[in-house]
Amino acid sequence: MFVKQLAFLAAARGLSASVPSAPSRVGVPIQFGSDKQVFCDWWFIEAGHGLAFTPREQKESGYRPFLMPRGVRLRVIPPIIQPDPIILPVNPADGIFIGVYSTLMRDGGKYRLWYEGWEDLEKPNNICYAESEEGRQWRKPELGLNEFHGSKRNNIVYLGGHGATIFLDPSAPENERYKLLHIMDAPKGEQPASWVFGAVSPDGLRWKRLEQPVLKHVSDTQSVVVYDADRGKYVAYVRGWEPESLIGYGGRRVVKRTESDSFRSFPRPDIVLAPESSDGPDVDIYTNAYQRWRGAARSHLMLPAFYHRATDIVDVHLAVSRDGVRWSRPSPNPLIPVGPQGSGFEGSVYAGVGTVPSRPGEWMFPVSRSALTHNMIYTEYFKNGREGGLWLATLREDGFMALEAEAEGECWTQEAVFQGSQLSVNCWSKLGGRLRVELAARDGKPLPGYALEDCDGIEGDVLWQPIRWKGNTDVSSLAGKPLRIRFHLTRCRLHAFRFS
Repeated sequence: MFVKQLAFLAAARGLSASVPSAPSRVGVPIQFGSDKQVFCDWWFIEAGHGLAFTPREQKESGYRPFLMPRGVRLRVIPPIIQPDPIILPVNPADGIFIGVYSTLMRDGGKYRLWYEGWEDLEKPNNICYAESEEGRQWRKPELGLNEFHGSKRNNIVYLGGHGATIFLDPSAPENERYKLLHIMDAPKGEQPASWVFGAVSPDGLRWKRLEQPVLKHVSDTQSVVVYDADRGKYVAYVRGWEPESLIGYGGRRVVKRTESDSFRSFPRPDIVLAPESSDGPDVDIYTNAYQRWRGAARSHLMLPAFYHRATDIVDVHLAVSRDGVRWSRPSPNPLIPVGPQGSGFEGSVYAGVGTVPSRPGEWMFPVSRSALTHNMIYTEYFKNGREGGLWLATLREDGFMALEAEAEGECWTQEAVFQGSQLSVNCWSKLGGRLRVELAARDGKPLPGYALEDCDGIEGDVLWQPIRWKGNTDVSSLAGKPLRIRFHLTRCRLHAFRFS
């Protein structure tokens, strides 16, 4: 029995022609379908084998590695912070401080932005609204919805909503198409000390606050909620504490997650992201800035703000997940560090919620940055009596991460099936670099007409350019059939691929 198992495993790996053939499918191939695939981890990349399974097979294979990745890595790529702010506290409704929490959305042919304005640091803040046609020049319309200092000539859409995030709910009726999550103090004598409340709106401007809290949990930061169509549930990411005290606060700040069939009530959340041992003893995760990776299958990301208590600074990191539950950080370094001393941004930087397309091939998301560190948010430190603002961080489409070879490298996918008639890529290569692709059988042998040597290769900066093999882009004859994709990179970054 043991010998038969060895023979079966060896055949499945394609290492020897002297053992019986394996079945045509071992396990279930990954379903690429026609969805965009991004490199946020090694999930669909074949791990390979550096040495064949048995001594006999090792001799027969010449000790050659089987489908081993070489010369490639996952690269986290920092965005570019645009030099000019898009929002500053210049209107009375903005108050003396524009908070760090914001939501950016592309909706109805324009860009929409919700942000916090603080009249006074001791009073509840207000949620203000701005919009733009192209994302660079913003206006704060006089909406006439809420009275502020005796006038409705302002851009306030919601009174007293700290840590708010807005999202579009495709499953809701028109009068609740937009939803908002924020925190408020719990009634006197209630525990925990603050609760999470919700609000609904037909247009993102006129809001109705829900009377009952959606979650009795301390989340004194920007809480994020979305409707997950894959699960058919509402999913919320909130602040947690570990360990947690009876009043809701506790030791270090962490990110917790909860899901529900109803937006109006969520169960107790569970930890999904916490500081790691290598982060040191003084680190908290302050915000989460959760969002789906735009257009990508099985890909979620966070842009959490990490608070370093020893230096009192706040910077932005990157966390990724395939299911929204199990999270990892592909780099221990910040995605967006604070600026150098004297830059005016050496104190803190936070990412808002919402990565949206801007120019062709470019994405953007809002960030807040300041010379003030976390515990310096007091009026005596403010310049000219006002502080805070929002900037845009820009990156290429799918540019958070890439599969990269600094010199030369290659890897294979695990066995997969696809739908479509051509394979397109989003990639970038240095001068003298290029990407080549091979379609191979499960044993790594190239399929006729789709070998690496047949591939014309792609060079330079390209966005969704089809792969050609001797001028041919048609792969429809292979659709639905298990195969592997071999990526060969020379001085290149591959951000994403998709069949269409």
